Amino acid sequence: DADVTALPPPPPFLTLGPRVGYFPLLVSTIKAHFSSSLPPGVDTVWFEYKGLPLKWYIPIGVLFDLLCADPERPWNLTVHFRGYPADILSPCEGEDSVKWNYNNSLKEAAFIITGNSKNVMNMSQADQLAMWESVRKGDLNSYMNISTKLKLGPFEEDFLVRTSSLGSRQGSDEPESPGSVKPCMLFCH
Repeated sequence: DADVTALPPPPPFLTLGPRVGYFPLLVSTIKAHFSSSLPPGVDTVWFEYKGLPLKWYIPIGVLFDLLCADPERPWNLTVHFRGYPADILSPCEGEDSVKWNYNNSLKEAAFIITGNSKNVMNMSQADQLAMWESVRKGDLNSYMNISTKLKLGPFEEDFLVRTSSLGSRQGSDEPESPGSVKPCMLFCH
């Protein structure tokens, strides 16, 4: 690949991506792994799955669920450091862009569910910050604790998105424990 300038190419990178998280929030860790193999003047990082550029403003778990009808573990992605597809994707200007997008998506979701976005608009600054930090850190427990204050609907185990567990139970018929939510395992090359 033209993005890699070292021979042999660097080893693939394996990480866990939080389902409520966003790809740009993983970029610093991924860049550090590939840094010795990148050409100077690195461009905007972007991700691809089977030839499809992934939209940075959609949560990792949503993309995984939409694109992996028969979920593969790990999710085999290609990370690019050059040739950002600006004709297809709006550029991400960093964490502030992700936060702005997240907050707007939350208001839109509240409006769709309740007919207005007052509950989001009336959140305290402390709750807004805590909710964003839970997304940024991939802390689902904190996220659920704060999001219940929005009263957007029931947050029972029937409404939780689950992924099959990794490791020894993969492929088994053993049921998930109630309320368990696993991160997406990402394999970047």
